[in-house]
Amino acid sequence: MSRSDRKRWKAARTLSDLGHLAADWWEGSVRHLPGHRAGHRPHPALADRTAVLAAANRTGFLAVAAQAGLADGTVQQRAAVQGFATDPVLIRRLVDAAEKAGLEIVLNDFLDAQHGPGDGITVTTCDGQAVNVIGEALGLDDIAALWPRLPHAVEAVAPALQVTLTDPEFGPDDLLWDTLAAATTPAPPAPAPKILCQECGCTYRDNCADGCSGVQDQDDGRCAACIDPSVVIDWSKARDGEESQCALCGAPFFSAGRYCTPECETADTDDPEETSATAAAPAGDLEGPRPTCPF
Repeated sequence: MSRSDRKRWKAARTLSDLGHLAADWWEGSVRHLPGHRAGHRPHPALADRTAVLAAANRTGFLAVAAQAGLADGTVQQRAAVQGFATDPVLIRRLVDAAEKAGLEIVLNDFLDAQHGPGDGITVTTCDGQAVNVIGEALGLDDIAALWPRLPHAVEAVAPALQVTLTDPEFGPDDLLWDTLAAATTPAPPAPAPKILCQECGCTYRDNCADGCSGVQDQDDGRCAACIDPSVVIDWSKARDGEESQCALCGAPFFSAGRYCTPECETADTDDPEETSATAAAPAGDLEGPRPTCPF
């Protein structure tokens, strides 16, 4: 390993640090990958997948082992990737996406290796015989072999979950790579709710509790209910009747009559003496409080 590359690998202290260096290795700006021979480069069959693998590494999935699917006579390969992750949100995304896509999944930690490596997944066969198996549990010695003479890297990788994903079928396929890309692409940050109404504080994300539908005039900065109180539906005044509109002012109310208040009925009649207070009483509760006209 060159002095410059070894210096960079020795400076890495976290899984994220290692992931960013591994991403650079997939892309070619770092020439050496610990645990491999000098000048080791990704297999040419992975040339179209290095961008996905680099992006996954930068997201927090330290993936340093992968192979492309292949169907070449007697040799059959599944697309596969093996890596390490500590972020529970990322792990959940990886597992959920893999299950939904129908990928094969193996999850281990270094303690699992105390009971043996496990079965793993056969990803390469030749003449029908297994020649490459990945997904076996890695113990501390195995992890140290991946990061020789880099104790800080071993400390960062050892507690991580070992995640192996493979295509369910042998042969070239995009399924694994599309799934990995989707699971490791950071979701755009959700915008914080912006308070739009300067008076009641309703936002564009929900409606006001009193029935208006938020701010319509951005320049005004107030919601419809604060601009014009007649849009407010006062559900506390609901009785047995259906919602009505006052024949005079148009305010919503619940009543068997035509007006929301006696004042509206008085204003709409030619002879104030002919008003009928009971016309505005809420149905089913003649003695209850009457709604107040908003005008």
